[in-house]
Amino acid sequence: MDKTLNLSEIHKNHRKRLKERFMKNPQSLSKHELVELLLFYSIPRRNTNPLAHLLIDKFGSISNILRTDPKDLMTVNGVGENTAAFLYLIGKLSETLDEESADDLVIYNYDNVKTYLVSFYAKADVEIFCAFFLAKDGRVLRRETYSSGNADKVSFLCSELAREVAIIKPDSVVITHNHPSGNPLPSRDDDVSTERIYYMLSFAGVKLYDHVIVAKDKTYSYRSDGRLAKIEDKFKNFI
Repeated sequence: MDKTLNLSEIHKNHRKRLKERFMKNPQSLSKHELVELLLFYSIPRRNTNPLAHLLIDKFGSISNILRTDPKDLMTVNGVGENTAAFLYLIGKLSETLDEESADDLVIYNYDNVKTYLVSFYAKADVEIFCAFFLAKDGRVLRRETYSSGNADKVSFLCSELAREVAIIKPDSVVITHNHPSGNPLPSRDDDVSTERIYYMLSFAGVKLYDHVIVAKDKTYSYRSDGRLAKIEDKFKNFI
């Protein structure tokens, strides 16, 4: 009984010290210590250090842990339904915070937007499209995210954009998407897609202001690189 009591007291003191370290200097905690601390709030009376190591070893990173489906989390010994739901909730809150940060973008600016986009796409392992609808003075009227299992993603995006354009009536649109491969340079498919979207928007009386590609911490801008100007010239010759 004394041994059990002492062990309980050791865990209690350890939790207190770890919390104090976090409050004083959060950068001093390692990844597994951050997970261990997080688990304190779903597992109140157990040593969570071994479980934190198990989760990091299995999923590779904290971001992967927090975006893993609860059913998959529960395959790890020691993770019950409450803990799985808690971790998944933290992940969803993090995603929501990332999305809400874009709402602070009152005026579109490439330098500011690319910082947001790098964060937004950091967790994406599939291609996702995001569009900013701009007023004539550069104000961001709305931001929308699009994803589809449709093989013809461009046709899907064009139809969605056309619907939003009819409702929002923007002066211009910025489209963005990610390259999970890590290479931000546009592919031939990207060039073709950009042209198709440019033509669709132009016929609706809306400008394609830019197409930004994000790959990890790197970005590529069709506007900044002059690639969009070539499409504009090609369109002028076409009409």
